[in-house]
Amino acid sequence: MNTQKSPEMRRLRVALLGLAATALPGAALAQVSPAPVPLAPPVPEPVPGGIPASSGMPQSLRWTEDWKAAADPEYRRKNPLESLRHVPVIGDDVYFSVGGEIRYYYQNWSHQSLGANAGDKNANLGQRLRLVTDLHITPYLRIFSELGHNREYDATLKTPPNHDKLEFQQIFADITIPIGEDAVVTIRPGRFEMPLGNGKLVGLRDGTNVRFTYQGVRGTFILKHKLRIDAFAVRPMQLFEGSFDDKANPDRHFNGVTISAAKGLILPDTQIDIYHYDVFNKVAKFALLTGEEHRRSWGMRIGGKSGAWDYDAEGTYQTGSFAGDHIRAWGFNSDFGYSLPKSTPLQPRLGLRFDAFSGDGKPNNGTLGTFAPPAPRLPLFGDAGFLNFSNIVDLYPNLTVKPAKSLTLVAGPEFFWRETKNDATYQGPTNYPGIRPVGSSYIGTGYNFQADWNVTKNLSYRLFFTRWVASDAFRAGGGKSSNYVGVWQQIRF
Repeated sequence: MNTQKSPEMRRLRVALLGLAATALPGAALAQVSPAPVPLAPPVPEPVPGGIPASSGMPQSLRWTEDWKAAADPEYRRKNPLESLRHVPVIGDDVYFSVGGEIRYYYQNWSHQSLGANAGDKNANLGQRLRLVTDLHITPYLRIFSELGHNREYDATLKTPPNHDKLEFQQIFADITIPIGEDAVVTIRPGRFEMPLGNGKLVGLRDGTNVRFTYQGVRGTFILKHKLRIDAFAVRPMQLFEGSFDDKANPDRHFNGVTISAAKGLILPDTQIDIYHYDVFNKVAKFALLTGEEHRRSWGMRIGGKSGAWDYDAEGTYQTGSFAGDHIRAWGFNSDFGYSLPKSTPLQPRLGLRFDAFSGDGKPNNGTLGTFAPPAPRLPLFGDAGFLNFSNIVDLYPNLTVKPAKSLTLVAGPEFFWRETKNDATYQGPTNYPGIRPVGSSYIGTGYNFQADWNVTKNLSYRLFFTRWVASDAFRAGGGKSSNYVGVWQQIRF
């Protein structure tokens, strides 16, 4: 395939540099830098899936944003670019908000599949464009939409979630029903993003142009500051390259319920989540088998912060059936950290992440032991997305420092093993088998470096580099070492 840079790519690169030089120069510095660990929040107020954001701050989940501050004429005078974030229609209760996102994301892999496929060198420039509208009709009804356009330029290997022309990435209504003074129920029918818990097993897939989205209904009951219950019945979206042609996948469903106890309600400084997920997939693949899969996940997560310590741990057990076999699998993910006092130069945080996800230790015995998450956040193992949460154990000691209020750096070596030598490694969100090492369980080490720079509250950059060094056993199975570099420029307004 021709890898010469096209005129279109050159124009994009020029535009990218221009955006960096001119984007929203008068905006204030962001007050929150990207955290290396998603700490457990308190049980949220009536915003399904998240607490309302600080007023006037763009967010990753756009429907959690709060733009009440933009209703103030003095605020609008000082921030004229945000005048469209709160446009009154009738009094204070009926208003709409208009925003958007522009992201360019360059990525380069020397071996994207670590040698599982021939010719797996890849480089691309992803373009994500978004137009967000949010119509509030009294405090009890809102209609949210996110119109997107997605392209991938000069890719050596095509990434399907990077190709989706003009399409509603999200379009839903929130119908809110108060129950007394302290409780509320919100029903959300439509198409929407739905990260759950700490966003690891059910995440966003932010490394591609198109995130994980679902179509169906979600209901949220919130007893303020005490309890949240989420129940949902959805189908993952099936992506097509044309405009307005995406649809819910008829061969898959994702149903579940999560219950969250407020921080401190049961244990001091700790939030507790329990959940049940039900996933059906008409065509799933593990190792050499392909068949119908019905997988149920039962799990519990605890997370919080006490003094200088932060912690997040989650355990999951899976049952169900696959191609006539029973499913018996398990997973565990954890992240612990100790932050030195803020007066310490660079404000260092010492972190340790440990994860373990089961593999199939006894093939052909009528039971599948390979763990499979519903919608994994592959950057758990670095932005390169080399490995999935199946038959893997990893240990990641890391150091986080902040040379400036808006700049966060994270680095460390990450060590990987197979949970069982009788199963392969896996890659991608669909649990597609990768390399089957020969001999040792140890498969390799990733040397990671990450930088997040919030230039303003609207403009941010991210750089991630990984040097993956394959073990002898991994190379004996056909695997290769690889380098990855990814950098994005993102504007949200």
